[in-house]
Amino acid sequence: MKQGSGVVRVTWHGGMDSFLQETLVHLERDEAVNNLLLGIALAMERDASVFQEVVLVTVGEQGNLSIAALMTVPAHLILYAVPGAPVEEALLCLAQGLREKAVQPPGVVGPKELVERFASLWSDLIGCRAELEMSMRIYELREVNREVMGEGQLRTAKAEDLNWVIRAIASFEEDSGLASAPEPERITQLAHRLVARQSLYLWEHAGEVVSMAAKSRPTRHGIAINHVYTPRELRRRGYGTSCVAALSQLLLDSGYEFCTLFADLNNPTSNSIYQRIGYKPIGDFDSYRFSAGTL
Repeated sequence: MKQGSGVVRVTWHGGMDSFLQETLVHLERDEAVNNLLLGIALAMERDASVFQEVVLVTVGEQGNLSIAALMTVPAHLILYAVPGAPVEEALLCLAQGLREKAVQPPGVVGPKELVERFASLWSDLIGCRAELEMSMRIYELREVNREVMGEGQLRTAKAEDLNWVIRAIASFEEDSGLASAPEPERITQLAHRLVARQSLYLWEHAGEVVSMAAKSRPTRHGIAINHVYTPRELRRRGYGTSCVAALSQLLLDSGYEFCTLFADLNNPTSNSIYQRIGYKPIGDFDSYRFSAGTL
């Protein structure tokens, strides 16, 4: 179904096939920067059951894409804009369309200027408050600096590691500000899913698990790393650096051309570590949280 304002049209997609048919060629032109939205979309194309509910929207003018938006309920709305496309009216049409469909995102994440403008439009439209949640930098790596790797070994997490992994994910979400009070059931399910899919890797030193990192969101040429965490009492020993460097090298050796990751700009330590490993900044994203408004 389509609706619009003048020549700008909002398209609501009932499935990932039609959404990717309109967006894939654009997203893959800057595959590393667009890894968040693109990686989730491709994961759902492979297995539609990955997320129970998803909102897929595109906005364009006379057949030319301007804006794409994806939301895996109840997560934030993820935004993408075609470089050079007129976005002001497209963003307004998107906001109006969401309100008309009674879709109320808890927040928005995407390229810095784009989401700042959408957050302003949305807060004015429904009378909510938009709060800057996190400013992030996207990094890309194509060659690992092996000199940063210390003693220890990387291995996939196993079922017997689940208790450690569950505690680590909860602490990771608290430390990163993703959740002030992590939900035990959700975190337990996430831990089981990561381990079952062999997506989570642990750095082991002297027989002790000391750090973790996960691979996520593979695209045609690259893959993301997330859930990077070292317990507080084990930090400043190079374990997290070794874990990310070793996992990055493993992924490159497996055939990926590049790895990407997001780093909180309020954490200069992690940004410095990633750059020492060989990651280079390629873009800035912001995340906004919305208070409840009136649709």
